Amino acid sequence: MKALLDEQLSPLIAVKLREAGFDVVAVAERDDLVGSSDRVVLEVAATAERAVITNNVKDFRPLAAERLAQGRPHAGLILLPSKRTRTRDAVASLASAIGKVLHDNPGGLAGSERWIGPL
Repeated sequence: MKALLDEQLSPLIAVKLREAGFDVVAVAERDDLVGSSDRVVLEVAATAERAVITNNVKDFRPLAAERLAQGRPHAGLILLPSKRTRTRDAVASLASAIGKVLHDNPGGLAGSERWIGPL
């Protein structure tokens, strides 16, 4: 499964996931997406068949539901706790938890979501 890490999350998470063999890019690594609206991020991710990894649940869940209601698929959401610690240890923990979701869903998450609980 391919994934796109939302902008507010550290791009170091994407680096760690790539080091583990996963196809993950971060919005922060793409000049064409930095500062883009959540709607644009979801559209780009859907077009590229990448699940969006985000802790911005309040914005992405309604956008994903809207797409599905319009008959427009998306590649899935991996949802993280909105409150998280911003430390190097937290980056490693998040990367590990996300990696498990990616590993457990090699066929993708088309039109669905997976939650990662508090770490």
